[in-house]
Amino acid sequence: MAAINRGARRPKGPRPVAFVRCGGGSPAHEGGTVCGQGCIGCGVCVEACKFQAIAINERGVAFVERDRCRGCTACMRKCPKGIIEMVDPSRPIRVRCANTSVPKVSREKCTLSCIACGICVRSCPADALRLVNRHASIDYGACVACGMCATKCPRGAISDAFGLFADK
Repeated sequence: MAAINRGARRPKGPRPVAFVRCGGGSPAHEGGTVCGQGCIGCGVCVEACKFQAIAINERGVAFVERDRCRGCTACMRKCPKGIIEMVDPSRPIRVRCANTSVPKVSREKCTLSCIACGICVRSCPADALRLVNRHASIDYGACVACGMCATKCPRGAISDAFGLFADK
């Protein structure tokens, strides 16, 4: 019988939750073109989640219900596209896009893709955003979660976990 370590403690801070880096602007679930880098709506992550925290939404992509997610990483490990990541739930602003194609291709294949326009970078009062590999990237150490980037993004590629800033 294994000994129980009674001195072990849970790590401090919030438990990470799963986040899918795809907003579902590609009409793949309707037989249209796909961006090639986003969610394909296969449902593997849904089957992997024993907490029923993830489902395929009306846009045909996986979406995580943060209140149900226990941070077990099963969905992340099973995702064939590798676009599910574990995030700190106290950091609500996220880039909901994994596409790093050139802007013209991104526009053609997805209505919610990041097109590297830089508006989010210019609008961030905390200087927490950069364009990396034709894609918005947030420095969460600097981000103050004001939501300015989400409200200014012309494509809706940046959103917040609480729904305070409406999707485009």
